[in-house]
Amino acid sequence: MSRALFLLASTLVLAACAKVPPDAPPIGYLHLHVPLEIPAGAASLRLQYGQPVPFNAIQEQDPFCVFELDTVRDERQHVAPGRFAILDIRRSVETFAGMPVPPTAFLRVGLGHDNGPSHIYYKTAFLLAANPQAARSLTCMSNQYMPGIPIMRHLTLAQIRDALGRRISLDLHGPR
Repeated sequence: MSRALFLLASTLVLAACAKVPPDAPPIGYLHLHVPLEIPAGAASLRLQYGQPVPFNAIQEQDPFCVFELDTVRDERQHVAPGRFAILDIRRSVETFAGMPVPPTAFLRVGLGHDNGPSHIYYKTAFLLAANPQAARSLTCMSNQYMPGIPIMRHLTLAQIRDALGRRISLDLHGPR
C-alpha cells in the first residue's frame, strides 16, 4: 500500500514539474477588464468577492485568486486591461506553506493537536503565456480544511468567477 502511494505521489510531483512548450496553442484566455495595481514590494494581487484584498485580509474559507507577475518591484506595478493566453491549467493540493499534503491529513480524526496541517488549499493555477506585461499566472483556491466542509475539492468555475468578479473573466476552450 505504501509503495503504491509513493508511486502515485512521485507521478503527481513529476507531472507538476512538466513544462508547457512555448509554442503550444492556448487553451483559453484570461481577460483583464480593468487596470490592476500591484502593491510596492510585491508581485501579486489577491482578489476576493470581485475586489482587490490586502494580503492579510483574505477570508481563507471563501474562494480567492492570486494574480501574479514575474518580478517583485520596489514601486507599484500597473497591469493594463488586455487578453492573456492561458497555456495550461494545473491543480494541486498544498498546505499553507506550499508543501504537498500528507495522506494522513485526509483522516479528520484529530482534535487540533494531531500535528496535521491547519490549512489545506485545493489550488487551480492558470499559467499564462509570455506577455509584455509580465503576467505569470492566476491561482484560485480556498482553505478546504475548515469546519463545515464535508468533502474537500477544487473550486468550481462558478466559484472562481465569483472571486474574480467583473475585473477578470476566463474564456476556456477545454483540454488540448
